[in-house]
Amino acid sequence: MSNKNYGFLRHLSASLIAGILFSLIMGLIVGFKMVGINESLHVYRFAYPFMINFIPMYLLLGLAFGAVFGIVGGLLMRTDETDRKLGFFANIGISYLAFIVIFLIIGEPLGVIGGMFLATLLFIAGHGIRPPLNRIYFAVFFISVFFNYSWQWIRQHFIISPFMPHPNADMVDLTFTLIWALVFLLLLRIFLKAFFKLHIKTFYALGSGLFAILFVVGTIYFYVQPSGATRQVATDLQIEKNPTDVKVALIGIDGFWWRVIDPLIEQGKMPNLQKLIDTGASGPLETLLPTFSAMIWTSISTGKSPQKHGVTSFLVWKFPWTGYSLPCHITPPSTVELGWMTQSLLTVAPITNQFLDAVPNWLMLSDNGVTVGTVNWWVSWPADPVDGFIVTDHCLYNKEYITKNFKEKEGNTPYDIYPQELYADLIQFSRTPQSLTDEEITRFINIDTPEFLEEFKAIDTYDYIDIAYMASMFKYSYPEDLTFASTTKYLMETQQPDFTCVYLDGVDSMEHQYLRYYFADQHPDKLIPENLYRYRDLIENYYLYMDEVIGSYVSVADTNTIFIIISDHGFDEIMLPTGHYNHMDAPPGVFVCSGPGIKSGYKINNAHVFDITPTILQAFGLPVAEDFDGKVLTDIFVDPQPVRTIPTYETGRRASRKVMESNIDQAYKDRLKALGYTQ
Repeated sequence: MSNKNYGFLRHLSASLIAGILFSLIMGLIVGFKMVGINESLHVYRFAYPFMINFIPMYLLLGLAFGAVFGIVGGLLMRTDETDRKLGFFANIGISYLAFIVIFLIIGEPLGVIGGMFLATLLFIAGHGIRPPLNRIYFAVFFISVFFNYSWQWIRQHFIISPFMPHPNADMVDLTFTLIWALVFLLLLRIFLKAFFKLHIKTFYALGSGLFAILFVVGTIYFYVQPSGATRQVATDLQIEKNPTDVKVALIGIDGFWWRVIDPLIEQGKMPNLQKLIDTGASGPLETLLPTFSAMIWTSISTGKSPQKHGVTSFLVWKFPWTGYSLPCHITPPSTVELGWMTQSLLTVAPITNQFLDAVPNWLMLSDNGVTVGTVNWWVSWPADPVDGFIVTDHCLYNKEYITKNFKEKEGNTPYDIYPQELYADLIQFSRTPQSLTDEEITRFINIDTPEFLEEFKAIDTYDYIDIAYMASMFKYSYPEDLTFASTTKYLMETQQPDFTCVYLDGVDSMEHQYLRYYFADQHPDKLIPENLYRYRDLIENYYLYMDEVIGSYVSVADTNTIFIIISDHGFDEIMLPTGHYNHMDAPPGVFVCSGPGIKSGYKINNAHVFDITPTILQAFGLPVAEDFDGKVLTDIFVDPQPVRTIPTYETGRRASRKVMESNIDQAYKDRLKALGYTQ
């Protein structure tokens, strides 16, 4: 019998309303989760604008799905004289076939979601279920969304296992997806019978009212809340530098860990580091929680807490339409739609010093009579003019292989390196994963077959269901250390700055991935034998390489150089369910300081990442700022001088919170995902 409720426009409007409501619900839920798991959003003055910009992206997604399936539904369930009603198994077969077709054509992530939308709609149409349209489309959205998140959760926790990457991983993943879709469709009848008893109009009204109340209350609170703390700014900064005859080389090695160093020192395998320890001060370096590299290394370079320096994330999200930018990098698992949003809607870039609310030590020193040289340090881009040079974290290796910095638009920008003329001298040191020689590879990895060496050379992904997954971290991380280690040695030798700082991140990357083999005796049943043979010596070999790098710096430095070797954290001795190791409990890092005026063989137990910059300023005869969170490590000096203070080193420079045109490509994001920092 004809039913006027099933006109085409009514289908479209009902589907759009359902799409809007569900997208608002999911945007609110996921948005609250994002605020909770991202340290950078814990302050309400950042959380509120994030939610206001974040939820509309879900709204756009809901409108798109609502429009598509309203049109499809209007065609499938058009008004006619006879109710169509297929047999249960025929209906299941048709619906399941529609899912497979959409999934195979579109693929992930939208294919599996769109496939279940269409399959659910076909199931309702073919089964002859004819409740009011608002209930039909609410049911379609509810069931499809529930399917998507349940599929993602089970898939990530039980199907894809980084312990056992194998050539058929993609087929296993596909098989599970098809089986789970069939199981879900078989259960649809039960869900629908219960679901169609709901009073959907009442639910719509309550949901809309709740959003209106949250928006109004949130807006009022945003405008009446106290503003953030105002930092102290010097209006007339006059600093007197006491005469000194020292240089300082600060070598930052991400993830450097006493647990690995100590046995190697005992075996005499790290002679360069051992000499610095024997002739200097050493001990644990207390760190911050959470142990995000961008946050900690910026605290090291500024002497301030993340709340003061403002760098609390690896990445920055720039939202469409409003152009609002916020540091954000962690996304909840099982949210494939966020992958699409970051690719298609958002501008996602590495965090830069446009988000830095404090002055880094190389500017403090350069402004006060100390020549400086910075290589690859976190948030050093865009490069500031200094008395010396800055090779930013966007230069050389990243420029040549990973990020292009919009070279097509601007060429080699002056922001990548200062002075820009230095780039021509340094490009010779830039290494790529493709440039690794057989000798460089076999120094770290035990090659069991010629075929594996060829597989290694063919790696072009961090994807952890790929057979080459285990070797990809080494292939992409080691060339970066090669690039910046050799660059730093060259610059120390040719430029001879008073202060040099360099950041090397390869150790951290290796430990996340390969500590499982270093600690193989603790879980031999969870390792593939051929992988155990290949990677069992990689961690030790990489530490020996770091010792050689340290030795190369000592060999070209002036004899009056104080060497400070530090790391931002150690590692937890617990393997995660994914097979990775992490540093979630904030284990202390490494502190070694050796050179003229430093005590010999001294053990220190009170060093903190906040203390590095104050101690460097003290070594150069400069005062320490009262707004630092760190202190001078006076007990490491043979003849400690009185610590002079000034109120602040801040001279009015404020973060612009602007995403400058420094794009990031998939390789950088894949690496953060492979390290476990992002989803």
